[in-house]
Amino acid sequence: MDALEFCALSEEAVARLLKGRQPKEQAGHISGRRKAPRWPFPGTVELWVPDAEGIEQHTLATSLNLSLHGVGIRIDDELPVGATLSIAIHEPEVSFHGRAIVRHCTRIDEGYYIGMQFDFDGA
Repeated sequence: MDALEFCALSEEAVARLLKGRQPKEQAGHISGRRKAPRWPFPGTVELWVPDAEGIEQHTLATSLNLSLHGVGIRIDDELPVGATLSIAIHEPEVSFHGRAIVRHCTRIDEGYYIGMQFDFDGA
């Protein structure tokens, strides 16, 4: 992938990024019901969160980890579990745009830790 490439969020595109970034001997972390390892991936995430009237409000978050099927982010405000949001993930090699579903929202000292599952069918 060329630097500054902007592409649709897909399983294949995420797999290319993960493969290109991680040494073969390094293993990702798998826990709980997770099907794929997650890797530390700091970066900027843009979200468009619908307000009470359904109007999408733009906000920024920080990516903490990335897996083939989702992303863990830190954000200042709580997000409703089950909500499907527009998302853009920015890494030096590529920026992805698509949809993701909020799967959990946990209060932490720095705001909220949100686990999001990519919605490849809705991208």
